[in-house]
Amino acid sequence: MVLDERLKQIFTELTSIDATSGNEAPVAEYIKNFAKNFGLRVFTDGAAELSKGNSGNVIIEILGGGNHLLLAHMDTPRSTANLKHQFHQDRITSDGTTPLGVDDRGGLSSILFALERAAKEGTLQPCTILFTVCEETTLAGSIYYKPSEAIKYGFVFDSYLTPGNFVSETCGAINFELTVRGVSSHAGISPEKGINAIKIAAEAMAGFPFGRIDEVTTANIGIVKGGTGTNVVCDEVHMTGEIRTDFTSYGEEIMSKIIGDFTRVCDKYGGKLESRHFWDFLPYNIKEHEKPYRHFSEIAKKIGLKPAAKKSMGGSDANSLNAKGIKTINLGVGAQNPHGNDEFILYEDLSMASEIAYQLLTTEID
Repeated sequence: MVLDERLKQIFTELTSIDATSGNEAPVAEYIKNFAKNFGLRVFTDGAAELSKGNSGNVIIEILGGGNHLLLAHMDTPRSTANLKHQFHQDRITSDGTTPLGVDDRGGLSSILFALERAAKEGTLQPCTILFTVCEETTLAGSIYYKPSEAIKYGFVFDSYLTPGNFVSETCGAINFELTVRGVSSHAGISPEKGINAIKIAAEAMAGFPFGRIDEVTTANIGIVKGGTGTNVVCDEVHMTGEIRTDFTSYGEEIMSKIIGDFTRVCDKYGGKLESRHFWDFLPYNIKEHEKPYRHFSEIAKKIGLKPAAKKSMGGSDANSLNAKGIKTINLGVGAQNPHGNDEFILYEDLSMASEIAYQLLTTEID
């Protein structure tokens, strides 16, 4: 398949901009200049207050903003500095020494190309386009975003799935931090005066429900830090982890049990536990009768795709929007092997993602 030269140009320009989470300003500037070429209302919100980065979200309100939005994020998880594009027979890759940045410049390019096409044709319908910051780290952009009351549903262009597939439901995720505190002492001269936080943490972690708890729930401790020297009884161990599940009440129940188990081991040896946890993102489940599911399915069939709803154990800006009451699904754009140096996107998928965006921008919504 031959890729449209203008779509290729937009994708190449965007992926050539190095903008990791918190450093999205050059991408934001690109988008603002792009939109102003067509006389569109474009502005930046105050999301930098939450993200602590150098840019807010970029928002384009078309013909008053409408009742639905299209979204892609501006950050990449890894630097794309010194990216060298490789254009193969059917796909775009890097030269293997850097990421391509296809997550989420694939979604971003698709929307901008469709926007330009519709603006030139004069076929735009009322809607809002949102380009967020820090999706890869904290979802700060979509968490901060303050939608107008008119916005009822949305479409995120940010899934590795191929076009036609979409994420209609996801788990939620609890992030937690556990700190075991003991008492330091000289490990050779007076070990009995100390309370070893590593010993406590190790025994407590032995009972932690690592891995898949059931079909909809996983748990993990991914970071463990502690100790200052081999001759010191460790007085502090810090652990960071997560619980992913479809049900908030069940997640809280598991978290409560973990804290209780760690506390009992601390009490056994005279240590103390400090804990903190919060929902990084909440689960959502968009049903077949709901507007984004129905509207996307109609468009997919119109352009010759078979719509297919999928579940994901990952989070995205769609979780933040659903938490705000905006029914949202995450659309497949074909960003394959995301975050690796072997990232790629097929010409066919990039073209189809842009066609989906075009249809969402130009189809009148009832």
